[in-house]
Amino acid sequence: MIQGKTKTEAEYRAIIMDSSSSLKEFSVDRRKYYKRYYLGEKQEEEENKAATIGRIVETLLLEPTEFDKRFYMSSIASAPTGNMLLFVEALYKHSKNSDDFTEAVKNAYKDSGYKWTMDKVLEKFNGSDAEIYFKEIKEVRNKNLTVITADDVENAERIVQELKSNEITAELCNLETNDRFLVQNQVQVEDYDIDGLKLKSMMDKVIVDHKKKTIQCIDLKCVWAVESFYEEYYLYRRAYIQAYLYKEACREIKEQLELEYYEVLNPMFLVCDSINYYHPLIYTLNSDDMDDAYNGFEHKSRKYPGVKQIIADLKWARENNVWTISRTNMLNGGYVNIKG
Repeated sequence: MIQGKTKTEAEYRAIIMDSSSSLKEFSVDRRKYYKRYYLGEKQEEEENKAATIGRIVETLLLEPTEFDKRFYMSSIASAPTGNMLLFVEALYKHSKNSDDFTEAVKNAYKDSGYKWTMDKVLEKFNGSDAEIYFKEIKEVRNKNLTVITADDVENAERIVQELKSNEITAELCNLETNDRFLVQNQVQVEDYDIDGLKLKSMMDKVIVDHKKKTIQCIDLKCVWAVESFYEEYYLYRRAYIQAYLYKEACREIKEQLELEYYEVLNPMFLVCDSINYYHPLIYTLNSDDMDDAYNGFEHKSRKYPGVKQIIADLKWARENNVWTISRTNMLNGGYVNIKG
Protein backbone atom coordinates (compact mmCIF):
# COMPACT_ATOMS: atom_id res chain seq x y z
CA MET A 1 0.00 0.00 0.00
CA ILE A 2 1.36 3.41 -0.93
CA GLN A 3 1.45 5.46 2.23
CA GLY A 4 0.28 8.63 0.52
CA LYS A 5 0.72 11.84 2.48
CA THR A 6 2.23 10.65 5.75
CA LYS A 7 3.46 14.13 6.78
CA THR A 8 1.84 17.52 6.62
CA GLU A 9 2.95 19.83 3.82
CA ALA A 10 4.98 21.90 6.31
CA GLU A 11 6.61 18.80 7.80
CA TYR A 12 7.49 17.47 4.35
CA ARG A 13 9.03 20.76 3.25
CA ALA A 14 11.05 20.92 6.47
CA ILE A 15 12.91 17.73 5.53
CA ILE A 16 16.42 18.76 4.52
CA MET A 17 16.76 16.93 1.23
CA ASP A 18 16.92 18.00 -2.39
CA SER A 19 13.88 17.81 -4.66
CA SER A 20 12.85 18.85 -8.16
CA SER A 21 12.19 22.36 -6.80
CA SER A 22 15.67 22.72 -5.34
CA LEU A 23 17.36 21.29 -8.45
CA LYS A 24 15.42 23.74 -10.59
CA GLU A 25 16.45 26.59 -8.27
CA PHE A 26 20.10 25.56 -8.45
CA SER A 27 20.03 25.30 -12.25
CA VAL A 28 18.54 28.78 -12.57
CA ASP A 29 20.20 30.72 -9.73
CA ARG A 30 22.93 29.16 -7.59
CA ARG A 31 22.91 32.17 -5.26
CA LYS A 32 19.25 31.64 -4.34
CA TYR A 33 19.84 27.92 -3.89
CA TYR A 34 22.81 28.62 -1.62
CA LYS A 35 20.86 31.01 0.58
CA ARG A 36 17.67 28.96 0.75
CA TYR A 37 18.77 25.33 0.72
CA TYR A 38 22.38 25.44 1.91
CA LEU A 39 22.25 28.22 4.53
CA GLY A 40 18.61 27.50 5.34
CA GLU A 41 17.47 31.11 5.10
CA LYS A 42 13.68 31.38 5.00
CA GLN A 43 12.40 32.96 1.81
CA GLU A 44 8.76 33.66 1.09
CA GLU A 45 7.48 32.60 -2.27
CA GLU A 46 6.32 35.46 -4.46
CA GLU A 47 2.55 35.41 -4.86
CA ASN A 48 1.39 34.46 -8.33
CA LYS A 49 -2.30 34.42 -9.23
CA ALA A 50 -2.17 31.32 -11.42
CA ALA A 51 -0.07 29.48 -8.83
CA THR A 52 -2.48 30.44 -6.04
CA ILE A 53 -5.49 29.26 -8.05
CA GLY A 54 -3.54 26.09 -8.81
CA ARG A 55 -2.99 25.42 -5.11
CA ILE A 56 -6.69 25.94 -4.39
CA VAL A 57 -7.67 23.62 -7.25
CA GLU A 58 -5.16 21.00 -6.13
CA THR A 59 -6.46 21.16 -2.56
CA LEU A 60 -10.16 21.00 -3.52
CA LEU A 61 -9.53 18.18 -5.99
CA LEU A 62 -7.03 16.07 -4.08
CA GLU A 63 -7.10 17.08 -0.40
CA PRO A 64 -10.28 19.01 0.48
CA THR A 65 -9.84 18.38 4.22
CA GLU A 66 -6.60 20.42 4.14
CA PHE A 67 -8.28 23.60 2.86
CA ASP A 68 -8.53 25.45 6.19
CA LYS A 69 -4.93 24.59 7.04
CA ARG A 70 -3.64 26.32 3.91
CA PHE A 71 -5.93 29.26 3.17
CA TYR A 72 -7.46 32.28 4.87
CA MET A 73 -10.70 33.61 3.40
CA SER A 74 -10.47 37.34 2.90
CA SER A 75 -13.30 39.60 4.00
CA ILE A 76 -13.26 41.27 0.58
CA ALA A 77 -14.78 39.69 -2.52
CA SER A 78 -11.88 40.37 -4.89
CA ALA A 79 -8.20 41.02 -4.36
CA PRO A 80 -6.65 44.22 -5.77
CA THR A 81 -5.29 44.02 -9.30
CA GLY A 82 -2.77 45.74 -11.53
CA ASN A 83 -0.49 48.37 -10.04
CA MET A 84 -2.46 48.43 -6.80
CA LEU A 85 -1.71 44.75 -6.26
CA LEU A 86 1.97 45.43 -7.01
CA PHE A 87 1.87 48.29 -4.49
CA VAL A 88 0.23 46.14 -1.80
CA GLU A 89 2.69 43.25 -2.28
CA ALA A 90 5.63 45.65 -2.25
CA LEU A 91 4.29 47.37 0.87
CA TYR A 92 3.99 44.00 2.57
CA LYS A 93 7.58 43.12 1.67
CA HIS A 94 9.08 46.45 2.75
CA SER A 95 7.00 46.90 5.91
CA LYS A 96 7.89 43.39 7.03
CA ASN A 97 11.58 44.24 6.97
CA SER A 98 11.36 47.77 8.38
CA ASP A 99 9.97 49.60 11.39
CA ASP A 100 9.68 52.80 9.36
CA PHE A 101 6.29 52.52 7.66
CA THR A 102 6.68 55.84 5.85
CA GLU A 103 9.87 54.60 4.24
CA ALA A 104 8.16 51.30 3.37
CA VAL A 105 5.38 53.24 1.61
CA LYS A 106 7.93 55.21 -0.42
CA ASN A 107 9.75 52.05 -1.47
CA ALA A 108 6.49 50.28 -2.32
CA TYR A 109 5.44 53.22 -4.45
CA LYS A 110 8.70 53.02 -6.40
CA ASP A 111 8.33 49.26 -6.91
CA SER A 112 4.69 49.44 -8.02
CA GLY A 113 5.39 51.36 -11.23
CA TYR A 114 2.54 53.81 -10.71
CA LYS A 115 2.57 56.93 -12.88
CA TRP A 116 0.25 58.65 -10.44
CA THR A 117 1.75 60.71 -7.63
CA MET A 118 2.34 58.89 -4.35
CA ASP A 119 -0.33 61.03 -2.67
CA LYS A 120 -2.84 59.93 -5.29
CA VAL A 121 -1.93 56.26 -4.76
CA LEU A 122 -2.33 56.62 -0.98
CA GLU A 123 -5.67 58.35 -1.50
CA LYS A 124 -6.86 55.30 -3.46
CA PHE A 125 -5.31 52.89 -0.94
CA ASN A 126 -6.41 54.31 2.42
CA GLY A 127 -9.74 52.92 3.57
CA SER A 128 -10.12 50.71 0.49
CA ASP A 129 -10.35 46.96 -0.05
CA ALA A 130 -6.66 47.11 -0.97
CA GLU A 131 -5.79 48.32 2.54
CA ILE A 132 -7.92 45.53 4.05
CA TYR A 133 -6.14 43.00 1.85
CA PHE A 134 -2.75 44.38 2.93
CA LYS A 135 -3.65 44.05 6.61
CA GLU A 136 -4.87 40.50 6.07
CA ILE A 137 -1.75 39.25 4.31
CA LYS A 138 0.43 40.95 6.93
CA GLU A 139 -1.45 39.13 9.67
CA VAL A 140 -1.70 35.60 8.23
CA ARG A 141 1.26 34.95 5.93
CA ASN A 142 3.58 34.35 8.85
CA LYS A 143 1.18 31.56 9.84
CA ASN A 144 1.85 29.85 6.49
CA LEU A 145 -1.63 30.72 5.26
CA THR A 146 -2.46 32.19 1.84
CA VAL A 147 -5.08 34.93 1.69
CA ILE A 148 -7.70 34.13 -0.93
CA THR A 149 -11.04 35.64 -1.86
CA ALA A 150 -14.50 34.27 -2.53
CA ASP A 151 -13.91 34.94 -6.22
CA ASP A 152 -10.76 32.78 -6.09
CA VAL A 153 -12.65 29.88 -4.53
CA GLU A 154 -15.56 30.14 -6.97
CA ASN A 155 -13.12 30.13 -9.86
CA ALA A 156 -11.24 27.13 -8.45
CA GLU A 157 -14.50 25.24 -7.87
CA ARG A 158 -15.45 25.79 -11.52
CA ILE A 159 -12.06 24.44 -12.61
CA VAL A 160 -12.45 21.35 -10.40
CA GLN A 161 -15.91 20.73 -11.81
CA GLU A 162 -14.53 21.07 -15.34
CA LEU A 163 -11.73 18.61 -14.60
CA LYS A 164 -14.20 16.10 -13.20
CA SER A 165 -16.68 16.42 -16.06
CA ASN A 166 -14.58 17.18 -19.14
CA GLU A 167 -14.37 14.25 -21.56
CA ILE A 168 -10.58 14.55 -21.70
CA THR A 169 -9.90 14.53 -17.97
CA ALA A 170 -12.99 13.10 -16.23
CA GLU A 171 -11.87 9.47 -16.18
CA LEU A 172 -8.50 10.35 -14.71
CA CYS A 173 -9.82 12.83 -12.13
CA ASN A 174 -12.66 10.61 -10.92
CA LEU A 175 -10.62 7.43 -10.68
CA GLU A 176 -10.58 5.89 -7.19
CA THR A 177 -9.06 2.82 -5.63
CA ASN A 178 -10.91 -0.37 -6.54
CA ASP A 179 -10.17 -4.03 -7.33
CA ARG A 180 -8.06 -3.02 -10.32
CA PHE A 181 -6.53 0.34 -9.39
CA LEU A 182 -4.65 1.68 -6.42
CA VAL A 183 -5.01 5.47 -6.49
CA GLN A 184 -3.21 7.72 -4.00
CA ASN A 185 -2.94 11.51 -3.85
CA GLN A 186 -0.01 13.60 -2.60
CA VAL A 187 2.31 10.61 -2.39
CA GLN A 188 5.55 11.33 -0.54
CA VAL A 189 8.73 9.45 -1.43
CA GLU A 190 11.89 10.23 0.52
CA ASP A 191 15.52 9.21 0.39
CA TYR A 192 15.63 7.80 -3.13
CA ASP A 193 18.81 8.21 -5.13
CA ILE A 194 19.83 9.63 -8.50
CA ASP A 195 23.56 9.67 -9.30
CA GLY A 196 24.48 9.58 -5.62
CA LEU A 197 22.20 12.45 -4.56
CA LYS A 198 19.44 11.72 -2.03
CA LEU A 199 16.10 13.18 -3.07
CA LYS A 200 12.49 13.57 -2.02
CA SER A 201 9.31 14.04 -4.06
CA MET A 202 5.65 14.64 -3.36
CA MET A 203 3.54 13.62 -6.35
CA ASP A 204 -0.02 14.83 -6.88
CA LYS A 205 -1.39 11.45 -7.94
CA VAL A 206 0.07 7.95 -8.34
CA ILE A 207 -1.94 5.21 -10.06
CA VAL A 208 -1.06 1.53 -9.87
CA ASP A 209 -2.93 -0.53 -12.48
CA HIS A 210 -2.90 -4.16 -11.36
CA LYS A 211 -4.41 -5.37 -14.65
CA LYS A 212 -1.89 -3.72 -16.98
CA LYS A 213 0.81 -3.95 -14.30
CA THR A 214 1.83 -0.31 -14.55
CA ILE A 215 2.72 2.52 -12.18
CA GLN A 216 2.30 6.14 -13.23
CA CYS A 217 2.25 9.55 -11.62
CA ILE A 218 0.17 12.53 -12.73
CA ASP A 219 1.08 16.10 -11.86
CA LEU A 220 -1.54 18.86 -11.88
CA LYS A 221 -0.58 22.23 -13.34
CA CYS A 222 -2.76 25.34 -13.41
CA VAL A 223 -1.47 27.83 -15.99
CA TRP A 224 -2.36 30.91 -18.01
CA ALA A 225 -1.95 29.26 -21.41
CA VAL A 226 -2.94 25.58 -21.56
CA GLU A 227 -2.05 25.07 -25.21
CA SER A 228 1.33 26.79 -24.80
CA PHE A 229 2.30 24.63 -21.83
CA TYR A 230 5.44 23.20 -23.42
CA GLU A 231 7.30 26.46 -23.97
CA GLU A 232 5.68 28.69 -21.36
CA TYR A 233 5.81 26.23 -18.46
CA TYR A 234 7.56 22.93 -19.18
CA LEU A 235 10.65 24.71 -20.53
CA TYR A 236 10.39 28.10 -18.83
CA ARG A 237 9.87 26.59 -15.36
CA ARG A 238 12.03 23.54 -16.16
CA ALA A 239 9.26 21.08 -15.30
CA TYR A 240 11.23 18.42 -17.18
CA ILE A 241 13.37 18.13 -14.03
CA GLN A 242 10.24 17.31 -12.07
CA ALA A 243 9.15 14.76 -14.67
CA TYR A 244 12.43 12.86 -14.48
CA LEU A 245 12.53 12.85 -10.68
CA TYR A 246 8.92 11.74 -10.41
CA LYS A 247 9.54 8.73 -12.61
CA GLU A 248 12.50 7.76 -10.44
CA ALA A 249 10.34 8.23 -7.35
CA CYS A 250 7.80 5.83 -8.89
CA ARG A 251 10.61 3.32 -9.39
CA GLU A 252 11.23 3.60 -5.65
CA ILE A 253 7.54 2.90 -5.03
CA LYS A 254 7.82 -0.15 -7.26
CA GLU A 255 10.67 -1.44 -5.09
CA GLN A 256 8.88 -0.65 -1.84
CA LEU A 257 5.71 -2.45 -2.95
CA GLU A 258 7.73 -5.33 -4.42
CA LEU A 259 5.97 -5.02 -7.78
CA GLU A 260 8.78 -6.70 -9.70
CA TYR A 261 6.94 -7.22 -12.99
CA TYR A 262 5.25 -3.82 -13.12
CA GLU A 263 6.32 -1.17 -15.63
CA VAL A 264 6.89 2.40 -14.47
CA LEU A 265 5.32 4.64 -17.11
CA ASN A 266 6.45 8.16 -17.95
CA PRO A 267 4.68 10.88 -15.93
CA MET A 268 1.80 12.88 -17.37
CA PHE A 269 0.89 16.53 -16.74
CA LEU A 270 -2.78 17.33 -16.16
CA VAL A 271 -2.97 20.97 -17.26
CA CYS A 272 -5.90 23.27 -16.55
CA ASP A 273 -6.62 26.93 -17.31
CA SER A 274 -6.40 29.25 -14.30
CA ILE A 275 -9.46 31.21 -15.48
CA ASN A 276 -11.30 28.09 -16.71
CA TYR A 277 -11.67 29.26 -20.31
CA TYR A 278 -9.67 26.71 -22.27
CA HIS A 279 -10.27 22.97 -22.08
CA PRO A 280 -7.88 21.10 -19.80
CA LEU A 281 -5.33 18.92 -21.56
CA ILE A 282 -3.21 15.91 -20.63
CA TYR A 283 0.42 16.24 -21.72
CA THR A 284 2.32 12.99 -22.18
CA LEU A 285 6.07 12.31 -22.39
CA ASN A 286 7.90 9.70 -24.47
CA SER A 287 11.28 8.04 -23.99
CA ASP A 288 13.07 10.79 -25.94
CA ASP A 289 11.61 13.41 -23.62
CA MET A 290 12.86 11.49 -20.60
CA ASP A 291 16.31 11.07 -22.16
CA ASP A 292 16.42 14.83 -22.81
CA ALA A 293 15.37 15.53 -19.23
CA TYR A 294 18.33 13.52 -17.95
CA ASN A 295 21.00 14.36 -20.54
CA GLY A 296 19.99 17.93 -21.42
CA PHE A 297 18.77 19.30 -24.73
CA GLU A 298 18.51 22.34 -26.96
CA HIS A 299 15.36 24.11 -28.09
CA LYS A 300 15.35 27.11 -30.41
CA SER A 301 19.08 27.62 -29.88
CA ARG A 302 18.71 27.64 -26.10
CA LYS A 303 20.40 24.95 -24.02
CA TYR A 304 18.59 23.30 -21.12
CA PRO A 305 20.76 21.43 -18.61
CA GLY A 306 19.68 17.89 -17.81
CA VAL A 307 19.28 16.28 -14.40
CA LYS A 308 22.64 14.53 -14.86
CA GLN A 309 24.56 17.79 -15.22
CA ILE A 310 22.57 19.64 -12.55
CA ILE A 311 23.24 16.93 -9.96
CA ALA A 312 26.94 16.73 -10.86
CA ASP A 313 27.27 20.51 -10.58
CA LEU A 314 25.34 20.60 -7.31
CA LYS A 315 27.38 17.83 -5.71
CA TRP A 316 30.59 19.59 -6.75
CA ALA A 317 29.38 22.91 -5.32
CA ARG A 318 28.42 21.27 -2.02
CA GLU A 319 31.59 19.20 -1.70
CA ASN A 320 33.82 22.19 -2.42
CA ASN A 321 31.57 24.85 -0.87
CA VAL A 322 31.93 26.92 -4.03
CA TRP A 323 28.81 28.86 -5.07
CA THR A 324 30.16 31.86 -6.96
CA ILE A 325 31.31 30.06 -10.10
CA SER A 326 30.04 27.03 -11.96
CA ARG A 327 31.89 23.73 -11.99
CA THR A 328 32.46 24.00 -15.76
CA ASN A 329 33.89 27.52 -15.59
CA MET A 330 36.12 26.58 -12.66
CA LEU A 331 37.47 23.51 -14.45
CA ASN A 332 38.13 25.68 -17.52
CA GLY A 333 40.14 28.11 -15.44
CA GLY A 334 37.57 30.87 -15.85
CA TYR A 335 37.93 31.00 -19.63
CA VAL A 336 34.56 30.87 -21.44
CA ASN A 337 33.91 30.81 -25.17
CA ILE A 338 31.84 33.88 -26.02
CA LYS A 339 29.08 31.72 -27.55
CA GLY A 340 29.04 29.35 -24.61
